[in-house]
Amino acid sequence: MKRRKINAVKLGVFVIAGLTILVFALYTLGKNKTLFGSSLEVKTHFRDVNGLLLGNNVRFSGIDVGSVQGIKILNDTVVEVTMTLEKRMRKYIRTNSLVSLGTDGLIGNRVINITAIGGSAPFVQGGEMLPSREELNTEKMLQTLYGTNENVAKITEELLETIHLINTSTALSSLLNDKTIAANLSGSLHHLHETSQNASILMKDAIETLQQAREGKGTLAVLLKDTTLATEIKQVVTQIQTLETSTQRLVSDVNQMVATLDKDIQQGNGTVTALMRDSLMAESLRNTIKNAEKGTAAFAQDMEALKSNVLFRRYFKKQEKKEQKAGN
Repeated sequence: MKRRKINAVKLGVFVIAGLTILVFALYTLGKNKTLFGSSLEVKTHFRDVNGLLLGNNVRFSGIDVGSVQGIKILNDTVVEVTMTLEKRMRKYIRTNSLVSLGTDGLIGNRVINITAIGGSAPFVQGGEMLPSREELNTEKMLQTLYGTNENVAKITEELLETIHLINTSTALSSLLNDKTIAANLSGSLHHLHETSQNASILMKDAIETLQQAREGKGTLAVLLKDTTLATEIKQVVTQIQTLETSTQRLVSDVNQMVATLDKDIQQGNGTVTALMRDSLMAESLRNTIKNAEKGTAAFAQDMEALKSNVLFRRYFKKQEKKEQKAGN
């Protein structure tokens, strides 16, 4: 009787131990943990694990190679995730591989994907911190898509209102049906094209002229480099100033002489009166006055030509500014 009790206890202990081992084995297999094989641990950091749980799969190139061993919050912005990988992955996973969060299917469990980058980085040996890549936030994408849909709906509504206004507007309809607008617009564009071509040709010629001037070629370069030309221009300007002063004196003297002649004529005295009574002398004097008037007109034309000349235009502008300042 006593021996039966001992055997029953032994059997109960054996059954309990077997059930414990079976439950542990099932739990380990459910969490993708290896019972007898060796493994290694690596870590990574995320800002948000988005529902990741202990025991979720870890995949490399789409193959399950481990599971999530631990999830730990380090601070308000960093969550540390510890992953257990098969030891054989030491030959494939490098320390520069990127870790990212994913989903098993559309609405499945969360998984961790390890993506190989390549390069000459060393292979993992256990305990390394792998770099992570943030997951695209589906919720934010949906919010953005929702906002985009609302904007598209508003734009569509406004577009329909615009089309309705166009259809109901007689002035706009007549404008759109006016066939001459297309012809006028085509002509305007043609003229604009011609103007652009002419401007382009003009700019090209100007650039070529300046380039030749830089290279010391062409008339412009000669004028710019001719040092004697500036001296000659100064001399000509000086002579013009002297001539202008002499002309002013001559005009003053002529005015005085005319006043004197006028007095003599009125009094009937002097040489001028005698000369005026002489018909030959009067005719000669008239011819002389005509020649003087012609010479004065020619001199005035020459002065106007000099003013319009490129070389003297700047000088005369300075003189006009000086006279205006003196008059003010």
